[in-house]
Amino acid sequence: MAEFGRTIRGLAAGAVLSLAAAAASAQEATTLKFAAAFPAGVENAWVKAWVDAFQRVKAEKPYGLELELAYTENVYGDKGITVLEEYAESGEYPIIWAHSSFSDEVEELKDSYPDTMFVTVGAGNRPLGGNSYLIYTHLHEPAYLAGVLAGGMTQSDRLGVVGLFPADDVNDQVNGFRAGARSVNPDVKVSVTFIESWYDPAKAAEAANAQIAAGADLIFQLGESFQTCQERKVLCIGNYIDSSTIAPEVVPTSSMVFWEPQIRYAIDQWKAKQDSGEAYDAPMEAVWFPMAEGGGDIAPYHDFEDKIPAEVKENVAKARAAILDGSLKVELDSSLPASD
Repeated sequence: MAEFGRTIRGLAAGAVLSLAAAAASAQEATTLKFAAAFPAGVENAWVKAWVDAFQRVKAEKPYGLELELAYTENVYGDKGITVLEEYAESGEYPIIWAHSSFSDEVEELKDSYPDTMFVTVGAGNRPLGGNSYLIYTHLHEPAYLAGVLAGGMTQSDRLGVVGLFPADDVNDQVNGFRAGARSVNPDVKVSVTFIESWYDPAKAAEAANAQIAAGADLIFQLGESFQTCQERKVLCIGNYIDSSTIAPEVVPTSSMVFWEPQIRYAIDQWKAKQDSGEAYDAPMEAVWFPMAEGGGDIAPYHDFEDKIPAEVKENVAKARAAILDGSLKVELDSSLPASD
């Protein structure tokens, strides 16, 4: 009889624990809302690449979560603090993604909203720790591959690069592109122009025109302006997204960023906090992911598959494989590049 009593008490205790577990499970989040502040419109390649990646991660349903996104476009200057504070104050968005240089604004806000994860992205930011995470993307490796292609295809041995601001995560691409081109063509020279803007297609077109006039027969176009290349019948390599959809007749490939690893990382940090109940503890250094970890790649050749010489494609393929297996280390050089 005593044994039976112990069994009943054991079953009762188990039932209580099961009910408690069920209640806890019911309280677990099923939806995770992101808010994002973008420095330009969603048609901008830097922004579009992130939004597209978010949609791909959303389809994965990480941890069984339904991801939702609210965003504000063209956030810069004094608008930054207003937008970020409104999102934080609403209490609806556990993750606020500030997709530009917003360290000052986040530093002002983060301690008032300790349960909110703030993410700042790219050059001009600094690590703040706590609930503020600094995310980077370095595309020197895809840019290197674009350079290998460009160095093998140029007829004039003069390449052009239209850069944005001379920031470290722009400079690394320019230097990577030059290194890739010279790895297959030591005689190649590179003209570099910075348009001093994150998004100004008119300035980018003007810069490309000047470089073509100076003899460049292939442009690494970070400024998203392909009309000049179309008009002048000069090849342009795109950036951040696969730009062949914009100008398929002049874009043989693009250096692409994939934001999925960074987005998954942010979700992992949020989930760890939910599970542990502990405060956020962001590293005091930037978090970024190389090609081998899914952070970027070179785009398919599309209409140029049969137009690019076999030797050039082979050189690109060999370099890509070597980057992925670690036998080729592309230097991360963020120094200010100058024209040759």
